Amino acid sequence: MKITETTNGFGLYLNKEVQSHTVFDYLLDQCNGADKMIVSSFAITEAYVRRIIRNRQRIEDLTLFLDFTIASRNPRGTNYAAHNVDRLYLTNNHSKFIYISRSGVEYLSIMSNNATNNHRYESGIILSDSVFIAEFLAQIEAMKLNCVLYGS
Repeated sequence: MKITETTNGFGLYLNKEVQSHTVFDYLLDQCNGADKMIVSSFAITEAYVRRIIRNRQRIEDLTLFLDFTIASRNPRGTNYAAHNVDRLYLTNNHSKFIYISRSGVEYLSIMSNNATNNHRYESGIILSDSVFIAEFLAQIEAMKLNCVLYGS
């Protein structure tokens, strides 16, 4: 894997080999499952949703944020995603991140990757700093104020 792990608790990458699903799998393995997972992406593919389904028994609670425009262009795919997560929020979204926690351990990956598999040069950082992550989680709560909960 092309994620560089550092001695002070974070990872980084800049290459074509690491896609969003690579980070998804990596974080699930690091935490040995998830009490809570949040995935945000401009777009998501059916293959990515299938990865969620395959790992769902390892994830207690999963929230997904997607972009309104892409979701409206592919209502079938959006509905498929919505039925395989605990909640789906739609907004004017271009953020890409994955948050995961389990038993007090938490990671946050902030990345350029969409929840797709495009094999372009992508970059990202994976953080475990609880103070930074708490601040970022507060920003996620603020973002929810500009979202629509899918299906409500």
